[in-house]
Amino acid sequence: MKALIYLIFTQMKNRILALRKKPGMMILYGLVLLIMIALVIVIIISDKPTDKTFSDSRILYLFLTGFGLLYLFTFTYSGLSTGSTFFSMADVGLLFVAPISSKKVLFYGLLSTIGKTMLTSIFILYQVPNLSNMFGYGFMEVLSLFLIYVVMVLFFQIMSMGVYIFSNGNSNRKRLVKALLYGLFGLIIVSAYIIMQKENVGILDSMKLLVDSKWFGLLPGVGWPIMFFKGVLAGSIIQAVVALSLFVILGALFVSLLTANKADYYEDVLYSTEVTYQRIMDYKEGRNVSSASNRKVKVSDKEKSILKGKGAIVFAYKHILEIKRSSRFVFIDGYTIFLTIAAGITGYSLKNEMGAYIMLATLIYMLYFITILGRLKLELMNPYIYMVPESSFKKLLAASMSSILKPCVDSIFIFSIFAIVGGAGILQCIFMALAYSSSGALFLGLTVVYQRVLGGQPNKVAQVFIGIFLLLIVITPAVTVSILIALFVLPESLQFLSTLPYSMISLISAFFMFYTCRNLLDNTEISNRI
Repeated sequence: MKALIYLIFTQMKNRILALRKKPGMMILYGLVLLIMIALVIVIIISDKPTDKTFSDSRILYLFLTGFGLLYLFTFTYSGLSTGSTFFSMADVGLLFVAPISSKKVLFYGLLSTIGKTMLTSIFILYQVPNLSNMFGYGFMEVLSLFLIYVVMVLFFQIMSMGVYIFSNGNSNRKRLVKALLYGLFGLIIVSAYIIMQKENVGILDSMKLLVDSKWFGLLPGVGWPIMFFKGVLAGSIIQAVVALSLFVILGALFVSLLTANKADYYEDVLYSTEVTYQRIMDYKEGRNVSSASNRKVKVSDKEKSILKGKGAIVFAYKHILEIKRSSRFVFIDGYTIFLTIAAGITGYSLKNEMGAYIMLATLIYMLYFITILGRLKLELMNPYIYMVPESSFKKLLAASMSSILKPCVDSIFIFSIFAIVGGAGILQCIFMALAYSSSGALFLGLTVVYQRVLGGQPNKVAQVFIGIFLLLIVITPAVTVSILIALFVLPESLQFLSTLPYSMISLISAFFMFYTCRNLLDNTEISNRI
């Protein structure tokens, strides 16, 4: 055990000492730490206003439920296929072959995962002002959210490993796990429907009543975080301790399954460790890491002649073939269906103008990450696009074609259903669809700028902060002009045009960024893979 403790502290010391060679990163980490400390101090010393009306805490319960269901589904399916892991390939080569107890190695993996989870969950502390203003929460409530989120993520990782060991190689057990998973989801859906009919309320209100019910807090992994947080809000130590105890007890059962005499978890987690390592290397080297279907697709000669596959257009052709391998309908996939259903539920529940624009802002926020991590970014990281004897501008446009068309197709489905359920008027939905589509073009332009500015920047933290700064520079004028025109220029009858300035400025900015960086592919030094 002394060797493992030495390894943990040595790794921490080396990471800190490495910052001496990177003074810029040291300053950046220092600023992040100071901001976090300042937020905590402000929330501690500030008094809670007693005359202010705060938002319903059940809204936060819904977010916790959403995270719980998302992690339950993804980690369960991960456990049914590859499982999860606490280890890296370095751990495999260093610890798995060392004369150290497998239980101690597992304990090391748990400690390492707890530390990583706490670091990745630190974003919750930056929500201190929002949680204070919206819900009136203090430092204790925010800290409890941070704690329960860390516990929840760690629990589902342990659960994924346990599911893998329990079901690996046994089809009956896999069907049992799937039946329990779908049964839990079905129970939630049926319960929400019963409440909606019984109380004569909308979907959103029925979900609020559901997550606030006592029995919902007993649901494994999904309801326990709500039970814990409700206990913190009510000052009920027993309720909070019971929720944490349920996590600990079931997590301990999964750990005991890992360390059982008949189960060699070294062998079980090795495959998932290799899969995780390969995905990280694929991402670093620009290979496609999307979860494509294993369905075999036959490409006929007729399909091969759609875009001829000559010149710069070959990249658009390549992307369309990749899309067809993961979806039967080009540009219409599970993400499209998910957003369409979510838009229908939102439109049916809210039915007001402000709610429509909040939904649009949320969709654009999600589109940003999908676009900048999409096919164009991966293409720019590979050497092939630099080698095709065509103009750089043509190659950039061809490589962007699929990413430009995807938001356009999605917007048709999303805002059509939104208009049908009465979330907004037809004209307003048309211009919101245009704003969503133009945002895709804007973010593609940003992808090109990122490659120009950050192509040689190896540090991911610096990339994130510089990327956010560039995003604010580009998107702020469009949003500001739209808000000002909507407030001071447009009459009430023409408010559906309020997103048009945003769309126009976004398209102009996208063209300007593409045109300014049109010779990007003439400089092979910009690609960090060549």
